[in-house]
Amino acid sequence: MKKCDHFKDLLLTDYIDGELDKDLAGSLESHLLDCGDCRAFLKEVKNNAALPFTQARHQPVPAELWDSIRQNIEHENQATDPMGDFIEKLKGLVVFPRLVPVFASLVIMFLAGSVTLNTIHVQQAKDKNQGEYLVSLLEPTGALTPSDSSDSGTPIEHYFL
Repeated sequence: MKKCDHFKDLLLTDYIDGELDKDLAGSLESHLLDCGDCRAFLKEVKNNAALPFTQARHQPVPAELWDSIRQNIEHENQATDPMGDFIEKLKGLVVFPRLVPVFASLVIMFLAGSVTLNTIHVQQAKDKNQGEYLVSLLEPTGALTPSDSSDSGTPIEHYFL
């Protein structure tokens, strides 16, 4: 049965078109002598699939149609691959292949420097805010009155005393 399925596929494709190689065609024809199901299948394929096309009239295709088809295909190829065009342009910019690692190193160093400077800037801002907070704790809140002369007057001293 599996062999019949394989031969039926060949009948639908290459055998009907006359494009099957001679060895395989001989094997298929000997199978057709022994198998009635495949012979009936071949007769059905010839009557329903091949016969209508043998009687069809050949119509020449106008050259303008082929030109139009070619132009549409070229237009689709250009429109569907914008990233490929971008990559090709980038490749065109790099004329000397030995400079590519140099440019890549410069880009990496620039990115690393930017990250480092940003980190330092953020840390300095945090330190400045903490310093201002500590200074505000140590500053007196107001002028000392004669009755408060024994007190030192800083908020942190008031908290602990």
